[in-house]
Amino acid sequence: MKRFLPRLSPWARKYLVLVLLLPAGYLLQVCVMPYIRPFGVTPNLLYAVIAIVTVAYGRLRALWAGLVYGLLTEVMLPSVPYLNLALYVVPPLFSAFVFADRSAKALEMDRALNRKSRDLPAWLRTVLCAMVNTLAYEVVNIVYIFLGGSPVDAGHMLRGVIDVLLTGLLTLALAFPVRRLIFGRRSVTPVLKNSPIVFSKK
Repeated sequence: MKRFLPRLSPWARKYLVLVLLLPAGYLLQVCVMPYIRPFGVTPNLLYAVIAIVTVAYGRLRALWAGLVYGLLTEVMLPSVPYLNLALYVVPPLFSAFVFADRSAKALEMDRALNRKSRDLPAWLRTVLCAMVNTLAYEVVNIVYIFLGGSPVDAGHMLRGVIDVLLTGLLTLALAFPVRRLIFGRRSVTPVLKNSPIVFSKK
């Protein structure tokens, strides 16, 4: 895989990784992650992948990822009708406006207006995006349990907090290698330092 990807153009490489990442994330979530249960809680790999896609690819692809995972979860693991679809589409859609990379046009506008960019590092935005989405997921689940007539105790709250933290740690572990696959190695371009040009009248 490593030998094949560098031969592709950056555009083809980026979208090939996206096409492979989405099904791999779902298969790992349903086949592997149930066996990884620290403190009795399974981290949400789907939200980790959605967060990586959000920051690396932007809002539209984040919507695609959430829609794919929502539909797959709705079909394969049905619970309340359309609840999974909403939980994997709506929170990522709103969080993408906060955490996704800004467009080239917005960055160019900042340069033109001499505005300093105050964006957080990409890895930190990826982790925060996954944690915010997982928090929304847990809050909705707790509200649903409460509305269903079941008592909500401190155990439900604790499990939700642990899920948010574990998903954040999982996202942190995956963000660097997956972004390396998406973008490749960083190329360092040397900057030539020229002496200032002085104009004089003769």
